[in-house]
Amino acid sequence: MKRLMIAMAAVALLVNAACASKPKKQFQRLAGEFVSPVHITKPVDQHSAVIGMTIKSPAWQPNTEDRLYLVKIEQDRDLFEGTKLIPTSIVVPPAGSGGGGTVYVQNVPPGRYAAVAFSTSEKGFGKVREVTLFLLPKAVVKQSDTTVTPGSLHFMGEYEVGASTMVLQENAADEVQAHYFEAFWGKPLAQVIADIKVLGTPAYFAVHAVGVKRGSRDAEAEARFQATAKRDLEPSWAPLIERYRASAK
Repeated sequence: MKRLMIAMAAVALLVNAACASKPKKQFQRLAGEFVSPVHITKPVDQHSAVIGMTIKSPAWQPNTEDRLYLVKIEQDRDLFEGTKLIPTSIVVPPAGSGGGGTVYVQNVPPGRYAAVAFSTSEKGFGKVREVTLFLLPKAVVKQSDTTVTPGSLHFMGEYEVGASTMVLQENAADEVQAHYFEAFWGKPLAQVIADIKVLGTPAYFAVHAVGVKRGSRDAEAEARFQATAKRDLEPSWAPLIERYRASAK
């Protein structure tokens, strides 16, 4: 009987640890499970602005719904330690795209923003979508830092993402990725790792850290972005795009 009681206590401890490691609704909501798609839309007035960014990643494949997340920067420290996260439009990569897409935030209020993460979402059982979050490294967060002005189009850059690693692995995340993990998950990364160690590191975890092979905001990358925006955005954005193209020459 005593051995049975000990065994039952051990099982209870493992179950509690597993529950503690589950994502909170905050992560699910921000990652898209509880957020309706942000549809391509029209400008609301002459001051409307758009941010766009291109991500090339093998994780973005046909049959996935992908999304980028921005942080609103109100003070300099918010670039690497922000809490106001904004999801972009959902991108559904076309067949043969090779992994990648351009995403937009439309009618975005003036201010300063940077990219901190992206997610993929595939259909699971029933209406559930299997969401995986990829945290961008400090270098991309810094390079994508953009100040939005009224009535304008802004390019945050074109980035080719490298291999991903589960954030539970040792030294997988830099300090900025660790901060934004907590912003999404609701718990510090070190605490989640400690909770999960009771069970052992799982074969799969829904949050990954990624590196970047290259990032560019040069004239060629901007030209590609202009052409993509003209194709993707609702036609009433055309005057704004043309003003952007003229100012970039």
